[in-house]
Amino acid sequence: MKHRQRSWHWRRVIYRFSIGLALAQLLLIFLSWLLSAAMPQSSIISLLSARGIRWFFGDFVESEASAPLLWLILCAFTLGGMRDSNLLTTIIQSVKVGFSALPRRVKLALITVCSFGFLQIGCLLLLTVPPQAVLLSVTGTLSDSSFSASIVPSICFMLTTMSIVFGLVSGTLHGVDGVCRALCSQHALLMPFLLLYVMSSMFVTSIHFVFFSY
Repeated sequence: MKHRQRSWHWRRVIYRFSIGLALAQLLLIFLSWLLSAAMPQSSIISLLSARGIRWFFGDFVESEASAPLLWLILCAFTLGGMRDSNLLTTIIQSVKVGFSALPRRVKLALITVCSFGFLQIGCLLLLTVPPQAVLLSVTGTLSDSSFSASIVPSICFMLTTMSIVFGLVSGTLHGVDGVCRALCSQHALLMPFLLLYVMSSMFVTSIHFVFFSY
């Protein structure tokens, strides 16, 4: 019951933020029209002008499709896999009550997933640490490299595959259907964040268009 109350509390906070951003967007539309009419020589562009309407309809998809959107979706997949496979719960239990108290199959699953995790980390180090590593930038550094651009997807991929391995070995996930069901189980958690993302992204890009487009 307390968990449901906490869940509803943060959802309500996100909903209110989203509504606030929607109202701010409406205010920005009116303000952009008012300022552009009052100061026709300025660089302010009205969202109600022909150019503003074309921008909104023509660039809406492009402005919404960004890395944070992908990160949200991948994080939801990862959290679903970790929760439904019981990997996260098992790790916490092994720290609290001790590894020896766990069932044999769960112990085997933990050993397997740790070995698999170290293997993934080893492969990642081979792709980033050597001087001529594939994922380094043209200057040989991690900044502005392929690795830095994909660090969030890489972490999500590692944790998701570890969750799948743990679930299949421990028996908490059964077959392809069980794996897919686990990865998609956090849609209720994801949707409020997607709503907040769409509202905030639209508001920020609109501000940039109105005041900083030349």
